[in-house]
Amino acid sequence: MAKLPTYVLGAIGEHQTLSRLLYLGYNAAITNLSVENTKSTDILCRDDKGRFCAIQVKTTAEDNWKTGISHKEFYDDNGQIDLTKGRKFLEDNIVGPWVFVQVEGPSLYPMFKFFILSRSEVIDMIYSNEEWYLTGYNRKTPLKGSGIICLYETWFHGLGVSANHNHIEWVNPFPVPQYQFEDAWRNLWID
Repeated sequence: MAKLPTYVLGAIGEHQTLSRLLYLGYNAAITNLSVENTKSTDILCRDDKGRFCAIQVKTTAEDNWKTGISHKEFYDDNGQIDLTKGRKFLEDNIVGPWVFVQVEGPSLYPMFKFFILSRSEVIDMIYSNEEWYLTGYNRKTPLKGSGIICLYETWFHGLGVSANHNHIEWVNPFPVPQYQFEDAWRNLWID
């Protein structure tokens, strides 16, 4: 697939998600068409029971997604790790479920995978991994708190990260078969 600018890839993911939602019988609209880059919401969706959800869409052509959330949200004003502050940031800024779109294949005939996490699953996935990333490594120099938090496709399949000489093991809070995220559209309606 051709290398696309991030904003184009994002628009592709939003439109593919919108198409899938409409195909599944939901009423949905992309918010960024009428409001400049709506914070925390890319698509508003309503089901036939009248329930609404505000969906955030993240798109990649790789094996990981940038969340748009910086490691700095997990640091206090003195540059010390503050997991409580980070958790509060996630709870205050993640307002609904997230759809992670993965684009694969040639530009002319791309294929799309969808991984859907409820609001609480997104928060728990990011928090659990960030706690491990910030406290589970044997670093010679401390992190400065810069950089964007990423989530990896293998994590959506229940895998964690094995321990090695640089870090302890990260145990995925969402093991399979209890948790399945690919095409889990039902997660839109779970907190």
